[in-house]
Amino acid sequence: MALILREVTQQFGETPIFENLNLEVEEGCFCCIVGPSGCGKSTLLKVIAGLYNTTTGNVALNNRPVSLHDGEVGFVFQEDALFPWYTVEENIRFGLRARKIDKHKWDDIINKNLDKVGLAEYRSYYPKQLSGGMKQRIAIARVMAYNPKLLLMDEPFASLDSFNRNMLQSELIDLWEKEKKTILFVTHNIDEAVFLSERLIIMGAKPGRIKKVQDINLPRPRNRTDTEFCRNRRRILEMIEG
Repeated sequence: MALILREVTQQFGETPIFENLNLEVEEGCFCCIVGPSGCGKSTLLKVIAGLYNTTTGNVALNNRPVSLHDGEVGFVFQEDALFPWYTVEENIRFGLRARKIDKHKWDDIINKNLDKVGLAEYRSYYPKQLSGGMKQRIAIARVMAYNPKLLLMDEPFASLDSFNRNMLQSELIDLWEKEKKTILFVTHNIDEAVFLSERLIIMGAKPGRIKKVQDINLPRPRNRTDTEFCRNRRRILEMIEG
């Protein structure tokens, strides 16, 4: 078992964000988290990452407390969060330095991860010279470079146009199938959730709770116009609205 949450409650002041969440995510699983605005999806990722301390309850990764600082967890935010004054290569190198990776391995790690996202020829570019989709690929490469066991992704494709969003979804699945990372991916887009996930975590309205954990048993590669795909999308939407 990769990730376990037990009776996790989070509140800010007197305001409860979510209450008594229990969740188990197996190693290598691709899970999407969906639910109405304000139910605590993004806050849940930050609690799992250790950015927020839980009000009550416990979060463990492989039976140990979770922390962004130990290199076992990677976080990709909705905005790319690249340093604009660093080149692509320097942005990735910064992550390696922060995680105290052996500097003799940096060049090889950077080359491999830029190849993975198809941007090796852009290593000397600055973020302002890249498209939105390219910046998010670099953000993913920067996280993958230090080889985290758990990858948390908070609506990373939300700001992209539909063409780039669909393309990056396919690229992320290709990367996941090769790397088999455990992924928790927050999204408001039901189509995206059905396309990406093996398992779907459906949260209810604030204070958030887990209404249902639904397996998505569709073969890959997935076709968005397929009858079963559309049926799953409609079912998930009904669960959220209900």
